[in-house]
Amino acid sequence: MLKNILCFAFLSVIFLIGGCAKHKVPFEQTPSAREKKGVYHVVERHQTLYRICKTYDVDLKKVATLNGIADPSKIQTGQRIFIPGAKKVLKVEIYIEDVLVEPAEKEKIAYKDFGFIWPVEGTVSKVFEEAEDKRHQGIDISSSIGTPIKASNAGRVIYANDTIKGYGNLIILRHSEEYITVYAHNQINLVEEGTWVEKGQIIGKVGQTGRTSGPHLHFEIRKNNKALDPILFLK
Repeated sequence: MLKNILCFAFLSVIFLIGGCAKHKVPFEQTPSAREKKGVYHVVERHQTLYRICKTYDVDLKKVATLNGIADPSKIQTGQRIFIPGAKKVLKVEIYIEDVLVEPAEKEKIAYKDFGFIWPVEGTVSKVFEEAEDKRHQGIDISSSIGTPIKASNAGRVIYANDTIKGYGNLIILRHSEEYITVYAHNQINLVEEGTWVEKGQIIGKVGQTGRTSGPHLHFEIRKNNKALDPILFLK
C-alpha cells in the first residue's frame, strides 16, 4: 500500500514538472531576445552616426544608448555599431557635410588671412548661384584635362577620395576652424588625407570624373559649412 502511494506521488511530481515545462516561454520570444535582432554596421571613414541612422531609418538616440555612445558626434572608423531591427548591412553614402563636421586640429592650423588664389588656369563656365531652383555652391573653371590644380591656400587635406556621389575624384582642404575649400571632378588626386599642403602646391589634375559634361574644376569656398561665392575671395 505504502509503495503504491509513493509511486503515485512520484508520478504526480513528474506530471507537474512536465506541465510547467510545456508552458515555459521560448527564449527567442522573450523581450531581451527580440532586442537582439539586428545587424552590426562597421563604421567607415567619414561616416557619421546621423547618416548611418538615417540610412537604416532608426532612431539616433536609441542606437546611441544601445551602443553606449555618449557623444553621437564622435564615432571611430572600424567601430561596430549595433542597428536594432535591421535585416542586412546597408551601404551608407558619404556627403560633403559629413566630412565638414569633423573637428579641426587646432594646434596644426596656420591660417592667417584670406589670400585665396585661383586653383587652376581656365575660364569660369558656371558661376555661384544661391537661389534654390538653380543652386550651384561653387564655380566651375573649364580647363584642359591634366591641367595642374593648386591649393588655393595652405591647409590640411581632410578628404581625398571618390566616395561622395557626383563629385568624382574630390579633395577637401581645411584652412582653419571656419574655412575649407573643395576641388572636384579631378582626373587624379595627388595628395593624401591628413597631409599638410602649402599655398600654390599642386594637389591634383583637372578631369571629368563624377557627374559632369566636360573637363573642368568645380571649386568651392565654405565658411562654417556655408558655401560662399569664391569670386569674392580669389586674387
